[in-house]
Amino acid sequence: MVSLRQQFIDCLKVRYLADSTIENYLGALHSVTHHFKCSPLKLSHEQVQSYLIYLLHERKLAPATVNLHMDAMKTFFNQMAPGSTIMKGIDHVKFYRRLPSVLSREEVEKLIGVAVNIKHRALLMLLYSSGVRLQECLNLRPVHIEKDRMKVRVEQGKGRKDRYTILSKRALEELRTYYRAYRPKYWLFEGRGGAQYSARSLGKVVTNAAHKAGIAKIVTPHTLRHSFATHLMEAGKAEKGLLYGFPA
Repeated sequence: MVSLRQQFIDCLKVRYLADSTIENYLGALHSVTHHFKCSPLKLSHEQVQSYLIYLLHERKLAPATVNLHMDAMKTFFNQMAPGSTIMKGIDHVKFYRRLPSVLSREEVEKLIGVAVNIKHRALLMLLYSSGVRLQECLNLRPVHIEKDRMKVRVEQGKGRKDRYTILSKRALEELRTYYRAYRPKYWLFEGRGGAQYSARSLGKVVTNAAHKAGIAKIVTPHTLRHSFATHLMEAGKAEKGLLYGFPA
């Protein structure tokens, strides 16, 4: 007999949700199951409410994280107990979104300039000049760099959508230098043994470069994405694909 957990996993896969989303939902369901020591199907409306209050005020989880737990439970009851009213009237926790940290153009130049390692320079340049997300960058293969069209093809990005983004001449030159030196086989950026470069390693590349460049802000791969978008808007040249200091 298929377990309740496996049934839920199958339902999520049929909906074609991202692996990371499935993992987060399973973690949230495991957490509430462990808290009440019973199957989620046996929970009451009042128990769910009290659990969300517990997450907010006792575990001190961020509102966004609590909302993720809520989404997981709503999805679970919708799929595994159609018609259930357990989540009725339970809304997302409201919170103010902080403006993302953005680097100045000078800080971006410093960040990339301190990277001595060829692979690290190519990673930093690509993150900034194309605005790809961390996992999108890791999922790239050499064939996704379309040099003739000066585009980067992102397959199965956020929301499992494909799209194109821009590729600057400077980024292309960095990628060429990197490719000639490393000759990646499958992934554009590979780790040891040809394995896909890890998110942790990419995060370290960015934070280490920021520290070396003397940038006091908290800098992550997503910071470079926000900086890319901000600088494009400031330059007013998004359609032409021109970046300040990074001519297409």
